[in-house]
Amino acid sequence: MSEQQGTVHGAVELRYRPVLQDYSAALRARNRVAAAGRRQRILGVAATGCAVVAIALSLVSGTDVPVPLLVALLFCGPVLLLSPWLVARQLFRFVERQGEFRVRVEESGVTVDTDNSSTVVRWQAQPRYLETADLFVMLSDDRNAVGLTVMAKRGVQDPSDVDRLREIFDRHLTKV
Repeated sequence: MSEQQGTVHGAVELRYRPVLQDYSAALRARNRVAAAGRRQRILGVAATGCAVVAIALSLVSGTDVPVPLLVALLFCGPVLLLSPWLVARQLFRFVERQGEFRVRVEESGVTVDTDNSSTVVRWQAQPRYLETADLFVMLSDDRNAVGLTVMAKRGVQDPSDVDRLREIFDRHLTKV
């Protein structure tokens, strides 16, 4: 593959080195559409609400606030908020070792070549996608969107290739 990226026979090519922010943003976006992410948000809000109400009732009644409740509130809230970043850190340890990503998006699917591996993702394997300001993320169609392919927009040579990527995805995938 040449050092240039861009249009090749109707395909769009991207070349980039992934960064941790790519994966934390992709996982945050996935959590907004995946059942597990919705459950986590609902449970987090409900648990935090219950803890706040319990603390308020303890304060109003003049009794001591239970220490385990305070610890749970101070620990669980931040963990829930930071969980996409924490998972992204774990995932990124593997991704970072792959080196440079060379992605080719064409009518038949997506090919991802790295310094250590090559993967072909057909549209049927990940039939949904979402877009963030910096990424395209392809998702599997299971409830929890376990499978995902992350593509950084900064990898295109020509800014018009971002629009071409969106057009290809819209032809073959469902936007969520």
